[in-house]
Amino acid sequence: MKEFIYETRVYFSDTDAAGIVYHASYIDWAEHARTEMLREMLPGKSQSELAEGENGLLILVRSISISYQSPGFLDDKITVHTYIEEMRRLSCTVRQKIMRADTVLADLKVGLAFVSAETKRPALIPDFIERAYRE
Repeated sequence: MKEFIYETRVYFSDTDAAGIVYHASYIDWAEHARTEMLREMLPGKSQSELAEGENGLLILVRSISISYQSPGFLDDKITVHTYIEEMRRLSCTVRQKIMRADTVLADLKVGLAFVSAETKRPALIPDFIERAYRE
């Protein structure tokens, strides 16, 4: 899949007392970007609809690694660049860079697991999702 870009701004609630982005805010922005990427890849299917469908499927974070590279500040306009790095039968790895203009603020590597909503056991990635990720 090509790179997906999600834009947002740093709000007061994203910062600490000094107006510097709090470390956990990067995880929130990364989640928002992955959610919006899924909406774009699968029009008409949200995460809740995937979970409630005939073969209910959950997409869970199984690992996350973050390299903080530069601080973000209150009112910064940021972009989250997201792409699928690796696709396997039961999981995938997503790379995300959170940036202010040309400056990388954080680099994330996120492992996602696909799990049956009914059994809570690993599930094969459905063909329609794999095709959407690869396009």
